[in-house]
Amino acid sequence: ERHGAAGAMRGRDYEVAVPITVEESFRGTEVSLDLATTEFDEHGMPHRVPRSVKARIPKGATEGQVLRLPGQGGKGVHGGRDGDVYLNIALRPHRLYRVSGHDLFLDLPVTPWEAALGASVAIPTLAGAVNLKVPAGTRGGQQLRLAGRGLPLPKGGAGDLYAIVQLVMPPEPTERERALLKELAT
Repeated sequence: ERHGAAGAMRGRDYEVAVPITVEESFRGTEVSLDLATTEFDEHGMPHRVPRSVKARIPKGATEGQVLRLPGQGGKGVHGGRDGDVYLNIALRPHRLYRVSGHDLFLDLPVTPWEAALGASVAIPTLAGAVNLKVPAGTRGGQQLRLAGRGLPLPKGGAGDLYAIVQLVMPPEPTERERALLKELAT
């Protein structure tokens, strides 16, 4: 709050944490925030004033990003300009994806024979399922990249989606799978 020559005082700035989901970051969203701002009456006495602010969160907003809403903060006094509201974006944890910047990481369960022989598996992306080719000879922990399937980038394009191969045994191998595994073991 700076005082000008005529006692002009800039309105107060407010910082608000805005948690959004990975899906909301992918599509963009609108949030309504309820703030309690401080305004001064004509005698210079402060009063708490509830204020509702609507804000558009752009596609691809990521963890730690700060969005500024100019003039949406506290009212200025004696011609001072109104303060700003700063939105601190936080991504809620997701049951499938881990987020790093605009890239997404996903654990992909693959059976040992799919990894050994290669397979085509359906991968859930934010835009719907896509088929991913698991190449023959894939190892556990290997990252398979789906270019442009991450979160949108501010200037166009998108981050990538990485499927991290996790070797798993199916809960109930079929008789045929069991026989083949026995054969491999001898």
